[in-house]
Amino acid sequence: MGRTWGDCMTEKSIWHIVKDCAKGIGMPKLAPHDLRRTCARLCHAAGGELEQIQFLLGHVSVQTTERYLGCKQRIRSAVNDRIGIEPNR
Repeated sequence: MGRTWGDCMTEKSIWHIVKDCAKGIGMPKLAPHDLRRTCARLCHAAGGELEQIQFLLGHVSVQTTERYLGCKQRIRSAVNDRIGIEPNR
């Protein structure tokens, strides 16, 4: 409604703010959940730990966070291959 009322923001008020701003930049279909997903993916791309992103999103299961981010296990370049504990031959 364009004015402050009370001392907190509801989900509905966030929805209206995002929709109004999105319309102003020519993205009328943008929703708050899109911003949540984008934030999570930017954190992941910046090297954020999966467990920290899980905490940020409030997911109970790390598998939910992996699905949310679209993570796929990379067998050919697994992260544990770079920790340097291979035995000398």
